[in-house]
Amino acid sequence: MRYDGIIFDKVKCSKFKSFLELPLLFSFKVRKISENELEAYNFLPPGIENLLSEREFFILELFNGGRFNIVKAYAKEVKDGKCLIIVGDEVIRDRRLFERFSFCPEEVGEFTLQSGSTTLKHIFILDMSLKGLKLLLRGQKRGVIKKGEFLTLIQERKVLTVKVLWEEEKREGLVVGGQILKANFNVMKFIMRNYVSHVKRLLFRNA
Repeated sequence: MRYDGIIFDKVKCSKFKSFLELPLLFSFKVRKISENELEAYNFLPPGIENLLSEREFFILELFNGGRFNIVKAYAKEVKDGKCLIIVGDEVIRDRRLFERFSFCPEEVGEFTLQSGSTTLKHIFILDMSLKGLKLLLRGQKRGVIKKGEFLTLIQERKVLTVKVLWEEEKREGLVVGGQILKANFNVMKFIMRNYVSHVKRLLFRNA
């Protein structure tokens, strides 16, 4: 049986003064040892098991009706591509863990933002799903845009139309949450291309 998992890797991004915890998705086959112990093997992507040793992560646990729970787990004794997993009792109800993809701002690249007659540069995507995203307006303060406002994000030939849902002032600038209304490119392919690039860099760093 194959399980899906998610672990959060602490990464220092050059556009931030602090660390970000970026999610990494993976899968593995299991052999049940006891009620709360599993032997995991055949990891995808290969090599990701080397990041798990003595760390907490989450397992996507399917049950009847195609629904699922997110269960906390702990990895021990990683050796020869195998890992002993201790499954916890705590169930996480927040399924957004598996819906949002986070990135270092510099990995996705800089955007230009247009709102009416206002044009702002140094705009970066922090995380993204098919329906929404979180932006960093580097160096900006609260009041430069407003809740409910419509923004146009441009990166070369890519264009996104976003509705502002909330804003929060941070040390690095203004962080904005928005709903994606329209895009002239395939958002899923954009997310996966940037996510896969991030995972490759991480696995290469830990090889």
